[in-house]
Amino acid sequence: MAKISCVLFDLGGVVVNWDDSWLIQDVGEEFQLQEEKVAKEFHKNLPAISTGKINEKKFWYTIGKELESEKLMNYDQSILDRLFQKHVSVNESIISLSKKLSQKDMTVGILSNTELVTYSVIENLVSLDHFKYKFLSYKIGHLKPNPEIYKHVIDNVPCPKEEIFFIDDLKSNVKSARLEGIDAVQYLDFDGLLKECQTRQLL
Repeated sequence: MAKISCVLFDLGGVVVNWDDSWLIQDVGEEFQLQEEKVAKEFHKNLPAISTGKINEKKFWYTIGKELESEKLMNYDQSILDRLFQKHVSVNESIISLSKKLSQKDMTVGILSNTELVTYSVIENLVSLDHFKYKFLSYKIGHLKPNPEIYKHVIDNVPCPKEEIFFIDDLKSNVKSARLEGIDAVQYLDFDGLLKECQTRQLL
């Protein structure tokens, strides 16, 4: 196992506690729409907003049009900002761990499928200054598990890909990172992650 010099953390499900179903449920209730239909359209349009191809207003307009909801189509305030702030919370254990690693001559960063509004909420919620790299899908134009996003990371960190350690809550993202030569683990709980870090002699 190569000596790790760069550790990358996913945001949702790792750095912060978040589940899209919380937002989908609230949107369904607020706009009187079937939750299953909201979920289908939400996930269908999520790649476009998460790669920076459309903004939030276009995102909800497209969903509202498909679901025949004029109220959602014409809603002029940020739903993502309001509902993300309502539900999201910081995983303080992960923040503490990432700071500890950064103080041990380890480069730490973020690699996340996200978009501008929710990322801004996280920035206002907790300082991310100690993360040297912020690989964000809406800026890169690619999503995990697309190999292109990992190639972008490999091209932009000053170490061999074998020295990158990536932590994500989704198995599919871990698998695709490994296929690109990156050491990756699925985040299930903090104690499990500590053991993975100790195995790699990071702590």
